Amino acid sequence: MSEISQKTQRPHVHRDPPGPRVLYISSTYSRDEKDNQNPWMMDTIRHLRDKGYDIEVLAPSYRGLRSHTVGGVQVHRFRYWFSKWETLTHDQGAPNKIRGSALIKLLFFPYLFFGSLAAMRLARRNRYDFIHCHWPFPHGLMGFAACRAAHNRPRLILHFHGACLLLAAKFKPIAPLLRFCLNRAQGVVSNSTFTAGLVNALQPTRQTIIGFGSPLQGAPMPMPHNDVKIILTVGRIVERKGIVFLIRALPKILSVLPAKLVIVGSGDPPVEAALRAVTMELGLEKSVVFAGKIPEAELIAQYRGCDVFCLPAIVDSQGETEGLGVVLLEALNYARPVVASRVGGIPDIIRDGETGLLCPQKDPEALADTLLTMLRDPERAEKLGRQGCAMVGREFSWEHVVAKWETFYAGARLPGPG
Repeated sequence: MSEISQKTQRPHVHRDPPGPRVLYISSTYSRDEKDNQNPWMMDTIRHLRDKGYDIEVLAPSYRGLRSHTVGGVQVHRFRYWFSKWETLTHDQGAPNKIRGSALIKLLFFPYLFFGSLAAMRLARRNRYDFIHCHWPFPHGLMGFAACRAAHNRPRLILHFHGACLLLAAKFKPIAPLLRFCLNRAQGVVSNSTFTAGLVNALQPTRQTIIGFGSPLQGAPMPMPHNDVKIILTVGRIVERKGIVFLIRALPKILSVLPAKLVIVGSGDPPVEAALRAVTMELGLEKSVVFAGKIPEAELIAQYRGCDVFCLPAIVDSQGETEGLGVVLLEALNYARPVVASRVGGIPDIIRDGETGLLCPQKDPEALADTLLTMLRDPERAEKLGRQGCAMVGREFSWEHVVAKWETFYAGARLPGPG
C-alpha cells in the first residue's frame, strides 16, 4: 500500500447496529408532555429507547391534532373525521364513550379505515421490524394491513390489555376478527394472567405476560400519623373503578373511627355526577374530597399522606374490569398498604395477606370491614405495604419489565404475514 493511501485511508470505527425499529399502534397517546394518557406506555418507550430501540407511535387525532413529537417520540396522528367529532378516544376511553352515543359508534368505521391507510403508508415508507398493536381490536387489523403493505416483512405483535377481549364477549362479531389477527401474529403479549386467560378462552395461544412498572418513582415513604384516617383512591372516574361502593362503605367506617376519602382523577362526567349525588344522599360532603386531576408532585403528596390506598374495582355493566391496575404499583412503590377487589388482573399484584388485602367486588360491607382491618392495625398495614413494595421491586421494576421486552422481541423472529 502506498504512503499516500496509508495517510488518506480512514481508520475503522466500530458502530453498533441500530436497534429494532418498532411502530406502536394505539388508541391513545399523550397529546403533550403534561397529558397523562397511558403513562406506562410512555415509560415503556422511554426505557426501550434507552436500550437502543427506535420506537414511533401511530395514534388517532383528537379534535384535529396533527402529527408531532412528545418527549422526543414521533407521534403520527391520523385524522378520521371533522375536528369537532374527533373525540372517540382519549380521556374516558372509547368503550365508555361508545355506550351512550349512536354517532360515536358510527365513528368506528372511518376510524378503522383511515387508521389502516395511515398504518400502510408508514409501513411502506419506513422499514419497521415490528408493528406492535395495543388493543388488538381494532388495531390488530390496522397492523395486519401495515404488514401486508410493507416492502420488508415486519412482525405483527398483538398486545392485549383486557378491554377488547371483554368487548368481544359482549359483541360476538368482534371475536372472529380477533382470531383472524391472532392467526397472523408473530407475537402475543398480555398484561396479566387474567388477560392471558381471556385470550386463551377466545383461542388457545402461545403468549407472554408482561406487565409494566410504576409511572411514579421514588423511595418508600414512612406511614403518616393521622388522627383522621385518609383513604385514597386514584384513577379515571369510570364505572369499572367501583368508586360508588367505596363511598357507600364510608358510613360504616365512620361509625368506628374518623376518616376521610380522597378521590383523585377525572373521567366520565355522568359517573362523577352520580358519585357526587350518592355523597350528598349519604350526607358525606365533609368526608369525601373530589380532588380532580392533579399534578404529579401533588399526587405523590397524596400517596405520602394516606393511611390506606383502595382500588374497589368491579366488572361493570359492559363486562369491563381492570386488566392489571397501574395505580396499585404506584401505591406499593411508596409502601402504602392496599385494599382492592378480587377482580381482573388485580391479584397479579395484590396477593391477599401478602402484598395487601383483597375483598369481594360490589360489597360495601365487606369493603368497609377490610379497610377497617387495615386502619385498626397500623403495624400489619405497614408490614403489608413494605412487603408489597419489595414485590414491586422484584417483579415490576422497569429493569425487570424491559428485560422481558428484550427477550420477547428477540424471540419474535418468524417472517411477517405474507
